[in-house]
Amino acid sequence: MSSLLLLNGSPRGERSNSMKMLSRVAEGWVQAGGAEPEVLHLTKKADSLRAIEAFGTADTVMLGMPLYTDSMPALVKTYIEALAPYVGRDDNPRIGFLVQSGFSEALHSRPLERYLTKLAARLGCEYAGTIVRGGGEALQAMPDEASKRLWERLRGLGESLAREGRFDVELLTQVAGLERLSPWGARWMSLASNLRLIDFYWNGQLKKNGAWDTRFAAPYV
Repeated sequence: MSSLLLLNGSPRGERSNSMKMLSRVAEGWVQAGGAEPEVLHLTKKADSLRAIEAFGTADTVMLGMPLYTDSMPALVKTYIEALAPYVGRDDNPRIGFLVQSGFSEALHSRPLERYLTKLAARLGCEYAGTIVRGGGEALQAMPDEASKRLWERLRGLGESLAREGRFDVELLTQVAGLERLSPWGARWMSLASNLRLIDFYWNGQLKKNGAWDTRFAAPYV
């Protein structure tokens, strides 16, 4: 059976939205006959070191991450740079990616998707595709049952990866969801921002993580 190396590149680790999505892809992979994947969290030093070694023996690698300032978390970039010794190797694994963000529009992740496509080519890996999903932050607030359709589609992508070596294009489109807000939707979002209606969630996150009192800190000024 083909082996799958599942890499979670979220700084939130095991409880992250990225891991919620990656776990469903892994379920589909196993349902289609793939071997139980090795799961590593790049936020853990031991896992990060193991991930560099395991890249050389896996049949397929799946690297998932949140979108950070239109790019990737530093720990993911560090991992990618550590793969330099594998560039051009004849038996590199097939590689696929997952990029999720809190933005409602999938288009915010498209520049990173293009980078990852080039990365696969530079490594000399067969490219399986990139799963893009907007509105990922909502997964933290909603019960899993509310995302049942998304989970089913992600499992389907895992199945297509195991059976065909790449993600099903139609399912990729369905998982991406809203590509771009309509003009009306953009106006509503602008109004909500101006009225600070969207601050409630983020203020709650600041308080939850003990950062409320230092929210205006400017350490580099």
